[in-house]
Formats: sequence, structure tokens, C-alpha cells
Amino acid sequence: MCNPVTMWRVSPGVPEQPLQESPARPTGGTALFGSLYRTVSLLDQLRRAVVLDRLAYDPGGLRRYQDMQVARLVRHAAARVPFYREKYRAAGIDPDSIRTADDLAHLPLTSRADLRAAFPHGLIPDGTSPDNQFLVETTGSTGEPVRLFKDWPALCAIAAWSSPVMLRRWWGVWGLRLMTLLLRQEHSVEEAVVAALPRFLLRVHAGDALASPEEHLEDIRRRRPDIIVTYPTVLKTLATRIVEDGARIPQPRLLATSAEMLDVHARRLIGQAFTGRLVNLYASTEAGFIAVECLAGRGLHVNSPRVIVEVLQDGRPAPPGEPGDVVVTDLTSVGCPIIRYQGLGDVARWSPDPCPCGRSFPLLDVVEGRRIDAFVLPDGRVLHPFTLSHAMVHFTGIRRFQIVQEAIDRVRVLIVPNGQAGADLGGLVAAEFARLLGRGVHVTVDLVDAIPAPPNAHFPSTVRSLVSRPHPLD
Repeated sequence: MCNPVTMWRVSPGVPEQPLQESPARPTGGTALFGSLYRTVSLLDQLRRAVVLDRLAYDPGGLRRYQDMQVARLVRHAAARVPFYREKYRAAGIDPDSIRTADDLAHLPLTSRADLRAAFPHGLIPDGTSPDNQFLVETTGSTGEPVRLFKDWPALCAIAAWSSPVMLRRWWGVWGLRLMTLLLRQEHSVEEAVVAALPRFLLRVHAGDALASPEEHLEDIRRRRPDIIVTYPTVLKTLATRIVEDGARIPQPRLLATSAEMLDVHARRLIGQAFTGRLVNLYASTEAGFIAVECLAGRGLHVNSPRVIVEVLQDGRPAPPGEPGDVVVTDLTSVGCPIIRYQGLGDVARWSPDPCPCGRSFPLLDVVEGRRIDAFVLPDGRVLHPFTLSHAMVHFTGIRRFQIVQEAIDRVRVLIVPNGQAGADLGGLVAAEFARLLGRGVHVTVDLVDAIPAPPNAHFPSTVRSLVSRPHPLD
């Protein structure tokens, strides 16, 4: 194991944050020591999360903390991680000149193509073996999957910040019975966390998102979870089954969703079946836990002690209220640094108003979805996925829908109707989309029994563009 970098203090009341790689996963006679180490590390990360979350009410303290974390992270990456060392050297960057969070703007952006080209040894510090890290992989929803590594402290940070303790701090809902309905694929972050956690600390039922709705409902009845963490698509499917069949289940106190758009249509449908609080988490494989929906319902607060988020238009900061591409720096990932990463493919905008909840963490007004699924129209306009899916909120009788741009001048809308659908539903939707998309775009609306997932995908996406164009993320 490489020697850890010296620890430093940030400010009174803020825990020290070491830059160090995790040791190799123990085997044989060292298993007990390894379990103890992981337990202590997890509890330490949880303590830090609680303390650092208080910086939401101390903007000055937050700024000092971020500045120190950024300076240390960049110097570490430039000195020890081959990819960043070569990238910054080629750009003429002096790592010692990066002293504050604002100085990140002087660094070149990192793309998905960069990570793919540098994998594996270029992404981790000199002298570190990939065997001492956890391999994780994106789902490939924006194209070719990206593979990278998470060391144990980074996984602990993800687990700590999304733990029931933090959920209670943010939303006032407490529960010890946690159920996850997530993809159980190999090399997912979720699987890495589950595999690494000490078994006696794992008090969660890890269900499979791809199981049938009947299996999910039976699990809910048997496990009686206080908190369910899953994807909006799974909850919408369960809500449809509950409403149509009149099924009765023990109601969770909190429903937390992530990885997909949670639009108004989805919220309305889920609210018909579940009485618990519905909240959205913004997270990614590459950067971990990024933002959390505010209790005041005004957007998502960036998890500023662990990530720095930029929203850029043509490489420059987007004004509040205007959409831009999300760029993220993970302050907790040292074993495989993620610095100014533009590969998430998400479009978001900053809220122009302060949040009434009193928390000073920046507020993302909306995460609009993947840039790759924005519709580029014949007149040059760009419509983002949120704009398109939001149009469906005005229609009743829709159980599920999908909007597909088949060509630059051709859009097809698939609708799975429910019992409340009127005979003129297809015509009304076609007229609205013709108005929204403008002249020169032919709109077809099909009422169908089901919407299948595309090849190599687990769920049918709500908005898809099949139009080939230069990829904005590479």
C-alpha cells in the first residue's frame, strides 16, 4: 500500500479529510482486520458527513473547505495520477496555481473518451494496483460504458451521505428498514458498496429492479420497509399495478429515486399509490452522490462538501435560470480522481432565487436529462427531454409514454393508455406536439399495450433521440 498523503486541518469543527488510497481487500487471516477497518472507515465517513452537512449554514466555512480540498486534490492528481499529470502538463497548467474552487475553471475538461483511453493504469496513482480498488462501470445509457475505480474511502463516502442518518437530516423521516430496488449488475456502484460493507452493518434488503412487479410488491409486504430507494420507472410500474389492482401494501415513509428523470407526470402517478414523501437524488457512477431534493420543493441542493458542480454553456458558466451542461468534480475520490468531468451528459440550470429552507448549498432548479437525448429540430432549435416530457402532464388517461425522434423531421409518441383515456387522446397529443415542435416535423402518435426496452438497456427511456450527430461528451 502506498503511504498516505499528510492530513490537514480545514477549520474548527470540520473533520480532517486525508488523501489516501484504500488498502487491498483482505483475505484469509486478515479478513477480521479488514472488516474492522471497513467498519471504522464507514463510521468515520458518516461522522464527517454529519459535520460537513452543517456547512450548509456556514457559507464562509464551506468556501474555505472547498478551496483546501480542491488545492490538495489537484496537486495530488498532477503529481501521482498519470492521466492528469500528462493532461495538465500538455495544457501548461501549474498545479500550485490551483488554490481555490474558482481556479478549477483554469483546468481542461475531462471527457468520457479521456477516461476510456486512460483506463486502467492511467486513472489511478503511481504504485497503486487496480486489485486494491473496486472496478465500477456506468450503465452505458449515453453510449459506450465507462469503466473506472472507486477506493474504499470513496465508497464509504457514498454510503455515508446516502444513509438513513442523512436522509433524516434532510427530510425529517427516520427509518431503519431500508429496501433498494436497483440493478444488480456486476461492477455497479451499488454492488461495490454492498460487497465491501461489513456484513453485520448491512441492514438493507437489496432487491432486483428487474424483478416482476408482483415480486416487488410481495417483498414490500414481507419486509415492510421504512425507506425505498429505486428508479422512477420502477415506482411508476408499481404505482400502476397498485392503482389498477387495488393492491394494499405497508406504506413506506420515504421513497427516494435516482438515475432517471422524476418529472411531474411521474410524481402524479406515484402519488396516487404511495403516501410517503417522494424525493429525488441526483447521483452518478463517476461522481457519486451529487445533489438532493430540498424539503421546500424548490430544486436539488448540491452536496457541496463532496462535489463541486458547474453548469456550462459553450464552456462558460450559464446564467441562473438558463440550461447548461453539468460538469462535476468529486472531492472525495482520490484513488481515481474525477476532476471537471463533463461526461455525465446531463442538462441542468441554477435556481435564480435563494432557497427558503435556509441552506446555502447551491440549488439546481431542475435536472433536465441527458444532452444526448435533446431533440435538434430542422429550424436549429434544441428541445431538451424535460421540456418534451412535461408536455404530457396536461393529458389524462396515460399510464406510460415514450417520445422518440426517429429523424430530424419525424417524431413518434408511444402511449400506453389507462382506463381514463378518451377516444381523442391520440389526436390531442399529436396536436400539442405539432405546436411544440413546429413546422417541418411530422408527428405520429401510437396507442400501444406496452413499450419495450431498447437493446442493451434495462428500461424504456421516456425521451429518446435516434438522430446521429457528433457526440457532445467525447
